[in-house]
Amino acid sequence: MRRSSPAARRTALAVGIAALLAAGWWWLHAPAIEHRAVATPPEIDIDPPAMRARREAALALATMPDDPWTFAESLAASAPAAPVKEDCGIAGRPQFTVADGPARTPVQTSGASSRYAAAQARVDAALRASADPLDRAVADLVNVGDMRDESGRNEAFVQQAAVSTDPRLYALAWRMCYSRPSTAPSCGAIGLDRWIQIDADNGVPWLTKLGEAQARGDAAAARTAMSRLASATRFDIYLQAAAGAVAGRAARDDPDLAAVNDLAFKATTVEAGLPLPPFQPLMQACRDRAGGNVDLAQTCRTISDTLFAHSDNLLSQSIGGAVLLQATGDASRRDYIRTERAVARARWSPATGFSECRAMRDSLNALVRTAKVGEVEAMRERARQFVTP
Repeated sequence: MRRSSPAARRTALAVGIAALLAAGWWWLHAPAIEHRAVATPPEIDIDPPAMRARREAALALATMPDDPWTFAESLAASAPAAPVKEDCGIAGRPQFTVADGPARTPVQTSGASSRYAAAQARVDAALRASADPLDRAVADLVNVGDMRDESGRNEAFVQQAAVSTDPRLYALAWRMCYSRPSTAPSCGAIGLDRWIQIDADNGVPWLTKLGEAQARGDAAAARTAMSRLASATRFDIYLQAAAGAVAGRAARDDPDLAAVNDLAFKATTVEAGLPLPPFQPLMQACRDRAGGNVDLAQTCRTISDTLFAHSDNLLSQSIGGAVLLQATGDASRRDYIRTERAVARARWSPATGFSECRAMRDSLNALVRTAKVGEVEAMRERARQFVTP
């Protein structure tokens, strides 16, 4: 046997090494081969539909109680109950239609039910029997059964305010008497000085004093009014005081809620027609950085502080921000108020999705809280109540 030459052996070794290197390169760099998963075969349904139906019927029969009536009762007990429509006296309201013509005047087509009328009469009696002078006067204001015309209603209300020391009642009578030429003779007994006397810490009556001083060009009186506004500890309009007095007479589950709600709405309508305090004289005094008067600008800032922190209504609080901006150019307080209102609107869902009865209950509760703690705090309470997740 002839031995291979050294050159041949070297050639064979080199070819072997090259083959191993090529195989290694292919192992590392060649594309992976995709292996598709084989789908699980579907279960074979060996039961025809008729057989399956008979088997399910047999299982139901085997699990049925011995007494078929017990079975029927158990089904009824587990079924969801039909929603019960709450009755809060809505059907007893008087009915109206809108007459044809440009005025579109509502025309009553049917009267209130006896139950509705009796419920409002009970509210009237409760208000008149109250120890609170505001309650007794509000009974005349809402005028259950419309026993008096508007002038007679106003006169009865103002008569009670004229002899009262209740600041809520007197402030409401002042607004009523000086909203327009009044038909109430007793308005002659309602005076601004008397209001200031019985509501000494309240800055609201001094807004009118400031306007009167500016109108007659009395600089000394205007300075006095500004000083008294700066020393006031609060700015209370007593918003919704009358409506809150009525709303407080509604029980939570009152079956005659609609009758109470309509009386509260009547009180709200009367109040809404009365003028609000004149804030323009204050804005006039503080505008353009108080005319360059440093002392006056500081007075305006002090008034702004109280308006912002101690107002029972949203309007006065907003004026607090505007006054500071006019007197100093500082917009931070105005911007804070705007932000707070925006947050409150975003968080508060006013009776969204409520039934009509629940919406009335929610509205009455809001009136009670506004009358008790003021519009600003009531807004904050409702915003906290309706915080969205």
